[in-house]
Amino acid sequence: MRPLALAVTAAILFLLSLPARGQLLSRTPPPDTVKYQMKDGSFLAFRQVNLSMGEIGFEIMITSNIKGKNAPKLEFRIDRPKGKKIGTLRIPDTADTTYHLKLTGQLRNAFGIHDLFLVAKGEGEFQISGFGFIHNYYAER
Repeated sequence: MRPLALAVTAAILFLLSLPARGQLLSRTPPPDTVKYQMKDGSFLAFRQVNLSMGEIGFEIMITSNIKGKNAPKLEFRIDRPKGKKIGTLRIPDTADTTYHLKLTGQLRNAFGIHDLFLVAKGEGEFQISGFGFIHNYYAER
């Protein structure tokens, strides 16, 4: 019986040591803490976006601390960074707090599947921490 008790004790100790090994792995930050620094000429790309699903605009979470009179802009372009412009959004000074900005309107020039580019223009830097679509849920009626 003693060898069996010794084997069971060893197995239990081995299983208890497994979580400690897993804790040594590096952890990636949650997606909501990732921020993208934007300045003149930089862009974010979203590949193969279906703009035929009733979208009427975009919502962006930004943080900025812009000094000066010339506020930067964020341009929404399709197919390439210098492609057709489907919208523009001015970036205000948010005093380092997070704002939700919305760009709404007709996206009929962007109907179909396209690569979507968010291109920063102008002076000043800002951070993007979130991006989403605003849907028109009554489009099917």
